[in-house]
Amino acid sequence: MRLRVSMCPYNGGSGGMEQAHVFIECGSGEQVLRWVAYTATSRLAYLRGDSPMIYVPQSVLAPDGTPLDVDIVLNEVCSDGDHLTVEFSNGPEAFKARWEGRPNTPPFQWGKEGEIGPSENEWLDEMDMKFYGLDKLVSPDLVAQNPAALDQDLFAVKEVLRQYAGGLQALYKYYDSLKEEDPRQLDRLSLDQFRSMMLDARITTDHFKAPMIDQCFNSCLEDLAARSDSGSRNKNNNHQQHVAQTAVSMQEFLVTLVWLASAKFALALESPTWGYAELSQQLLHLITDYLFPNLGVALSERLKVLDNAFTDNSTLLLKKGRRLTEQTLDSCQLRRVASAERRIDIKYMCTHLLKWNMLGARGMDLNTLMIILLFAKHPDPDLLKMQLQKQPMEVNYDEFERLLLGLAYKMYTAEDGHDEPFEEYLGEILDEVYKKSGVLVEIKKP
Repeated sequence: MRLRVSMCPYNGGSGGMEQAHVFIECGSGEQVLRWVAYTATSRLAYLRGDSPMIYVPQSVLAPDGTPLDVDIVLNEVCSDGDHLTVEFSNGPEAFKARWEGRPNTPPFQWGKEGEIGPSENEWLDEMDMKFYGLDKLVSPDLVAQNPAALDQDLFAVKEVLRQYAGGLQALYKYYDSLKEEDPRQLDRLSLDQFRSMMLDARITTDHFKAPMIDQCFNSCLEDLAARSDSGSRNKNNNHQQHVAQTAVSMQEFLVTLVWLASAKFALALESPTWGYAELSQQLLHLITDYLFPNLGVALSERLKVLDNAFTDNSTLLLKKGRRLTEQTLDSCQLRRVASAERRIDIKYMCTHLLKWNMLGARGMDLNTLMIILLFAKHPDPDLLKMQLQKQPMEVNYDEFERLLLGLAYKMYTAEDGHDEPFEEYLGEILDEVYKKSGVLVEIKKP
């Protein structure tokens, strides 16, 4: 594998002009992107006649400018001849740029019983309501009566999000994959997908028509983009970002829900006594009276059907193949870091599911896969009982096993004319996955 790497100075995320480019021979691509970054900066120093360690890498960017996780295995995201960009500075700290999923806090800390990992809801705990502009949605009348009402209402908004975040995340994953064909576009909810969710939730009335959904979504997007651009980006980059921003992440989706709740349930919007003064109550009403009742039941029923995949024989079969299942997940390793538990991002898992003919065939589309993912992540199908998961979602050994089981059952029930029982079909599917992943090698007799 050979890569072309553009070298640009790091300016705190504002972008920089290419100063040079280098070509790097990567063999089979088993290295991580961190290696590419250090190799590229050393090569640049060599070309300039400088000290080998004078340049320190700060980020590795995809062709679209997105910062990549530097612990990703190279051949999982790049092919021969691909182009990457490495941003560099004079240090001393390396990789200051943030990428999607990178925590703000250290990766672990030590407690009385040893290592304590980051919590699954860390990304929600780190959300700053004022940073996302929600302070402008708090009623001015409340603040005029009590200056402390601003912080109190924003704190209550965050508590509502914490309470229902697991179910909201499940709805996001379901609608985010609706009519989507490209796994790389997961975790980016479009306006069409957001509108479909709200229409299914039956929030429209004579006073709140469908175009209001689009208006709330676009207004929120414009506000988020303006706040992002108000930092160090120059005027030209501002314009480019405004044009490009057409979908929302999970965090931005939660913010968009607050915008919509404020627009629909503001006090005296439809009548003098109708609505809620507190922003937190507006959000609570949207979730408990519209989203969960009108969307949760149908989704929960789809998840309950997959419980039929668990039989005594299928459970025994999974137990027998557990070691091969774990090795299969290991073969999908995207990031190579020291970790007590192997976890794979579902977006990158899709690459391997395509290779195994488990996605894009046999009636298995991304939306169906997301339903099975929720089945793998949540033992209880009730949205109210779902626990918030790390964002972007990942699967560990146990969840990967449930994912394979759910995929096999969905394909079994979707195909007609099966003479064999499900357990036999499951065995064939697992055997196929093990062989295609390379963990089970058929030995031919001489």
